Amino acid sequence: MASVEEEQVFDCIKNKKSFVLDAGAGSGKTWTLVQALNYILETKSKELKKNGQKIVCITYTNIAKDEIIERTEHNELINVSTIHDFLWKCIKRFQSELKVKFLELLEEKLAKEQETLNTLTLRAVKEREKSESNITRYKEAINSLNSKTIKINYDNFSNYKEGKFSHDALIVIAEKIFSSYPKIRKIITDTYPIIFVDEYQDTQKETVAILLNYLKEKQDFTLGFFGDKRQQIYDTGIGEIPAEHKLKLIQKTENYRSSKDVIELLNKIRSDIQQYQPPTNTRRGKILFFHKSDTTNFSAKLFIEQHLKDKWKLYSVDDVKILYLTHRLIAKENGYEELYQIHSKNQDVLIRNKDNRGLSPYTDYLIDIEELAILFSEKRIQQLLKNISFEMRSFDSTKKLKGLLNNFVEIRKTKKIKDVIEFVANNNILVFTEKIKKYDLEDKEKKDFYEKLMNIDYSQFIRFYQVLQDNTPFSTKHNTKGDEFNNVLVIVDDNSWKQNYNFDDYFSNNLANEQRHNKTSNLFYVVCSRAKINLAVICLSPLSDEAKLRIKEWFQASNYIEINT
Repeated sequence: MASVEEEQVFDCIKNKKSFVLDAGAGSGKTWTLVQALNYILETKSKELKKNGQKIVCITYTNIAKDEIIERTEHNELINVSTIHDFLWKCIKRFQSELKVKFLELLEEKLAKEQETLNTLTLRAVKEREKSESNITRYKEAINSLNSKTIKINYDNFSNYKEGKFSHDALIVIAEKIFSSYPKIRKIITDTYPIIFVDEYQDTQKETVAILLNYLKEKQDFTLGFFGDKRQQIYDTGIGEIPAEHKLKLIQKTENYRSSKDVIELLNKIRSDIQQYQPPTNTRRGKILFFHKSDTTNFSAKLFIEQHLKDKWKLYSVDDVKILYLTHRLIAKENGYEELYQIHSKNQDVLIRNKDNRGLSPYTDYLIDIEELAILFSEKRIQQLLKNISFEMRSFDSTKKLKGLLNNFVEIRKTKKIKDVIEFVANNNILVFTEKIKKYDLEDKEKKDFYEKLMNIDYSQFIRFYQVLQDNTPFSTKHNTKGDEFNNVLVIVDDNSWKQNYNFDDYFSNNLANEQRHNKTSNLFYVVCSRAKINLAVICLSPLSDEAKLRIKEWFQASNYIEINT
């Protein structure tokens, strides 16, 4: 039997009315999305097949994409894709229009760069050289596109002369095409009469604008946004759908995940949705807030052992999911702080994107190396052979490879990163990428990074990789949204980030920096709502009296504990 909210979604689909489903944490947002897709399949399959149409479901990550495909049984009428893949699928066949708009973008970039150059003094030698180089690149690309028949392509890496652009340019070019060609808009809405967007709050503003400004008003077309504005954690996300678009608002207020105690806290953190426990969820738990003034040699696991294990009746400290809100603290706890420092320059960037790639060519190469070690250790030989560069020509070469890989797995534990990279490359286990070959060691900053990286123990990278794969109890805000855990410990430390968050200001309701206040509130909501039963927060930085009063109100005074040692 469908819930009231699901019936509202079905009614919007039936009447071709665009909507926003705001689903509080633990309310079953993905379940409702899948139910909506199944409703369309049950009621509109014949019509869709007859018209050669498909439903589109835009997801934020490939993990979410795979989950939805699996839960809709790989139905061919549902096109599940990331926004970049979807936009490219919409526009790639319109090559003449693509070329016009690509050239338009390059002309804009050229004009902007020329304007920048004009503002630079003769003393700004490096900046002028960079600007002049960009101007030359744009001019060469424009001449190339105007003088040759070149197919325009979307790729991971841009090469303007060859007609290739990457992620950021795709959004801009798609917007240009959608805004300029009504016939293309009509073709898209005729082909895809229903488009759903999952995790709308983390979808780029420009992407949402394309859908709302150029597609929403088409006849026989429905847009459905699924997510929660209070769970926005990526700065590029839109957060909230602008009210001016007058979409039907549907709110999910059940919380099937959390204990009554956690839900009561969540209702204090936010007022726009008040959640309740459905009859199927009767969990009770304990919520606690600790403030520790002496943070010397703080260890999360030792803290759990001393302060939570008995209170929560835990069998092991590993029964607790530790949510550090910056990666710096995870690096310190897991023993790869040196690796973190050279990547981050004291900022929280080592885990900064969805696939953890792009920090440097060497870091990407090390991830590839470590993936080989895991494949070999787990005896996933077929996948291993696909990934390596080593040529298998005879029984002797097979025997040689096995010996090399055994050595490789062992030296990882004791050698420097430089030694492991040289062993892997020199023995043709994994050849250098083109980006490594082109890495500019004459650049002082890049050379400094390279030399520091090469001198770090490879064992640090092993520990970092384990965190990437979530093989430790530790996580940051970026890779926990959507997850749930019985017992959660949240580590708060205002000394660990620059200007992004401030929990003392947040708890004391200081609105001097409203944007930071809202970001802090969203972050706190996301991490606290991961808890199914028990939740503890420990603050390792100073708290004002005003902040302490609010914390005691939210957690109850008996659950606020000062630790002075």
